[in-house]
This record gives sequence, C-alpha cells and structure tokens, in this order.
Amino acid sequence: MSPFARFGFLFPLFTSLILSGMSLAESPPAAATDAEASVEEIRAVLEAIDPYLPKNEVAAEVDAFGSTSMDTLAHGWAIGFKKFHPECKVVISAEGSETVFDRLAKNPTSVGMLSRPVTEEDLNKLRERGLKKPVAVMIAREALGIFVNEANPIDSVTYDQMNQLFCAANDPDQTITWDSVGVAAGYAKHPVAVIARGPESGTAEFIRDYLFRGRTMRPAAATFASNAKLIAAIENNPYAITISGLKCGSHGAKALHLRHETTEIPSTDHAILLGRYPLVRPFSLVLDVGQTDAKSIASREFVRYALSQAGQMQAILAGFFPFDPPTLRGEMLKVDFKGPNAAPAPTPN
Repeated sequence: MSPFARFGFLFPLFTSLILSGMSLAESPPAAATDAEASVEEIRAVLEAIDPYLPKNEVAAEVDAFGSTSMDTLAHGWAIGFKKFHPECKVVISAEGSETVFDRLAKNPTSVGMLSRPVTEEDLNKLRERGLKKPVAVMIAREALGIFVNEANPIDSVTYDQMNQLFCAANDPDQTITWDSVGVAAGYAKHPVAVIARGPESGTAEFIRDYLFRGRTMRPAAATFASNAKLIAAIENNPYAITISGLKCGSHGAKALHLRHETTEIPSTDHAILLGRYPLVRPFSLVLDVGQTDAKSIASREFVRYALSQAGQMQAILAGFFPFDPPTLRGEMLKVDFKGPNAAPAPTPN
C-alpha cells in the first residue's frame, strides 16, 4: 500500500492546491537544505506572478469581512492596496467564515473572506438571496498542523489515529486516553483534551466536513476564536491536542508529522511546496461581479490586488503559501467578468 494511502482521499480535492508551484520548483542541488530549497521555490513562484496593474482608480470604501484566520492577511492587503489607491478606505472585520453569507446578502458590493472551500451550493444560496453573479476566488493556501504540548512524547500520527483523537465513534461523550494512540509513560491514562475553534469558524467546518468527512467530532474541552489562543491553550495543557495553522506553532507547542506505518510525511515548507503534505486548505474571497457601482468596482480592484505579486507576497509574510501563476490568472478571469451585455472584443483585421 502507498505510504500516502491513508491520506490519499485528500489529494483529489486539493490537487490544484498542494501541487501549485511544482512546475516552477525544480529539484534543488543535493547540498541544499529543505529550508534553502523552500526559499528558492517560493522565490521562483513569486517572480513568475503578474504584478498589480490597476484597472480603475478607486476611492470608494471596501468592506471585507469573515474568516478570523485571514485577518492578518487582509490587513496586509489593505496597507498595500492603499499605496495604489490612497483615497480608498478598506474596512476589515473578522468575525468568522460562516458570517459571510448573511452579510453578503445584505451588502452585495462587499468582499467575503472564507477559510474553507466554497461550493457551488454556497454560490447558489447567494443567488437565491439576490446576488447577481457571485464568484469565489481562491487567493492563498494554508497548511494545517496537528499540535500537542511540547512535553508530549508523541511525534507523529496516522490518519486512523487522528480519527481516534478527534472523532467520536459511537458515544460522543466517551473519553479517550493517550495510551489509545500508543503514548506511554506519564501520559498513558490521561484523557485527551481536544481544543477547537468555535462553530462560526471556517476552520472548524473544514476540519469536520473535509478532513474528517462529516464524522461526529468529540466535544471540545475548550473553544477559542483564534489560532493564537488555540496554541496558547496547548502550551498550558500537557494533555491537549488541536488542529491549527501550521505557521502558528511556538516553543511550547509542536506540530506532529503525518505517518503511514514507518513512513513519515514531515510538516515542513518543503514538503508542502512539493505536494507531499496533504493537510492544505484554500483561502477564498467571495464577491458579486454582477454589481456595477463604485463600491463594487473598488471591491474588484481589492481582489485583483490580492491575486497579484504584491498580494501573494503579503500571503507569504502572513505565514501562508501562494498559488501558482496559472491558477492566479484563472482566478483573475472570474474577477474581470464583463457581463452578458459587455461590448464584444474587436475583430482582428
């Protein structure tokens, strides 16, 4: 059986995500470390991404809201965007991915931020609520990690063990102890404390619906509104476990490698960039490209900036991963939708 068989179901869903950059990331020299190779791979991807060329000079307010995981990234975009559009005010409010759809229905000229895949069903619901042409634009990638306290002797985990730790088999209230996944010493008979994001979080929905395919999740010992608070809880509880952004780790919390039998899949940038690490999710922006007023034009420009080289650099600075240039250009076509009444392109002589 393939070493990745237990995680293989994730690969078809995220093929375009986890393989992005591979065509640009040639194998590094044998002497290069993983860290050095990762830097070169990211540099190669960035250099090939199109720069931001404004289509319109905008001054109307941009209202972006949703995912708390995207808060830092969105503020970075806002700062960079204002260098091109100094009269434009960008308002960012991060209250959770699942607040996006109600707010977009009330304010269709705004931008929704989601930290989970956006389905056609999601877009259909927005159409039913009055949006003209809602589109979801994939904007960056985040790798997720399985985190435990640094004192926990466990170093890697299989997909079956992840199911044991996070999912309830029969009785949701039944506790599980660390010896169930092979942890001995002083940890063996201590209950596993699952720390999780709140119900409004796109992270929580992604974990339940995509990572664990709709299984019933164990009740959380505590829930928090941000990744930083999840990691802080892990630092303070030697028996806790959580799933958080891979870049959110600290000295008091460690990310586990993934494992199939004796083969480990390291939770490193290099493994992510080469498509070997499967726990990757897309960040998306949702907007109605059927709107034509000044605010909607400003919103489009904001999304165009996020897809540009400068916007993808902000994604890297915020701890995320860029998409490959062909994917970004394809997403840009969604934003530049002209509508059914647009004038046809001139016919070449």
